[in-house]
Amino acid sequence: MPTFYLWHTSIASFNGLAVVILLSQLCLSNAVKADLLQWSESEIQSLNGINFNEPFNPEHVSKSIITVTHVHGWSYGRNFFFMDTLFSTDGEPAQINLYGEAYSTLSVGKILKRDLSLGIFKDFGITGGVNLGENMDSVQSGFRAWLYGVTVDFDLPGFDYFNVDFLRQRVTETDDMGTSWQITPVWRLPFHIAGSKWSFEGFADFIGKKGEHAARQALAQPQLRLDIGDFFGNSDQLFIGVEYQFWHNKYGIKGLHDSVPQALLVWTF
Repeated sequence: MPTFYLWHTSIASFNGLAVVILLSQLCLSNAVKADLLQWSESEIQSLNGINFNEPFNPEHVSKSIITVTHVHGWSYGRNFFFMDTLFSTDGEPAQINLYGEAYSTLSVGKILKRDLSLGIFKDFGITGGVNLGENMDSVQSGFRAWLYGVTVDFDLPGFDYFNVDFLRQRVTETDDMGTSWQITPVWRLPFHIAGSKWSFEGFADFIGKKGEHAARQALAQPQLRLDIGDFFGNSDQLFIGVEYQFWHNKYGIKGLHDSVPQALLVWTF
């Protein structure tokens, strides 16, 4: 989700999102051709929630969201991207918003071909990324954030992964807003209940203030998933569950908050 807005034309921002996805696909294609690809995972999520809050709108907004994500690991690190398509269904004029992020992490352990693990510490890497947003129903909308920093991978009991990004963030609008900081833990914790397969996964963004432009933010989107495909002999493919969105100072606007549970359906491939 975006942290603030940048004024640009719709076409320019949409093209920017397309470039992010194209570059990510090229990275995957090149990795496959060079036999560097080690693993990959893609999924499509469908989310539906009510009681979203938006700026200058006293009404609660209902939204349907389609999210496409892809992540893959290769010989020197990993690449990740997602794109949200958000449809407003009630509480504001019908509109479509796009929001995407792409990150690439170079693993120091993989590059040096050394095991850097020590206790709960597993590896660390150098990370760079871009966040892009667009309101397709507005000629004056858009978002640009450029991020760089380090990622620390932890080896915690029971977790498939637990990573924390420590990033500098630069948001560019009509005027450059300067830099701030962002800390983002990402996790997946699988578990079983009475023979059924579940997972608790998600991320949280903690973002510093940007001068007088944007207040400090906290955005968390944890998900609880039930693997319903496992009941039919096709595990790790189809999930239902709930995502809870908590956003303090949404878009960096002091006093604007979200606390929204959303119905979740996920297809992984």
